[in-house]
Amino acid sequence: MMSNRKALAFLLAVFVLGAAAGVLGTMWATKTGLAAGSAGPSKFTKPAAMEWLTNELKLSAEQQQQLGPILDETATSYEAIRERVRPEYDQVRQQSRDRIRAILTPEQKARFEELVRQMDEERARRHREREQRTR
Repeated sequence: MMSNRKALAFLLAVFVLGAAAGVLGTMWATKTGLAAGSAGPSKFTKPAAMEWLTNELKLSAEQQQQLGPILDETATSYEAIRERVRPEYDQVRQQSRDRIRAILTPEQKARFEELVRQMDEERARRHREREQRTR
């Protein structure tokens, strides 16, 4: 019975760590533009969006002038939504992390904390980039 529990705990730990590695790998692939279908980070900046839409839609100079404020207002609205729901995401994230910690060995917890630190740094970097784009 005890060996079954150990095997189950091991499989669960492998799954959790695999999921964490998958999240980190996806974030890296998306950031670098290597993910399938990913436009990479540059397409989400206002200048890149302006250039892309201008080229794809053959926008006139007047249309380009009208597009700028639309993109600014959209970015501001998106950020307001993110700010409203961020506390809920933070709470769910913390609860999930606490539940994961409860099933890990001390060695696994140490590695998990490193993974959490990396994910938090990446989230903070993306937040800073969004703030810079909306200024």
